[in-house]
Amino acid sequence: MSPEQKISALALTFPALRGAPGVAPWNEDQLRDWLGVCSSGERQAALFVLSVWNHYDNKFDMHAAVSKWDDGNLAAFVAWARAPWWC
Repeated sequence: MSPEQKISALALTFPALRGAPGVAPWNEDQLRDWLGVCSSGERQAALFVLSVWNHYDNKFDMHAAVSKWDDGNLAAFVAWARAPWWC
């Protein structure tokens, strides 16, 4: 699996990102552009995925995310945290 396929698969585990631009197929720029129009929970999910893609440009705030996510998005994060990886 390519890095792009792997990050797309991760993004799709977040209910907040299903149907978001740039998720499938992966396009970092499209997902970043979407940050300006999405909800706060969607934004935190996108920022998390972007931080896995490029952890040097990390604007993800775990505390903000956990306070905004519903159970489905929190479960996606916990699943990744059990076996973390970065692109």
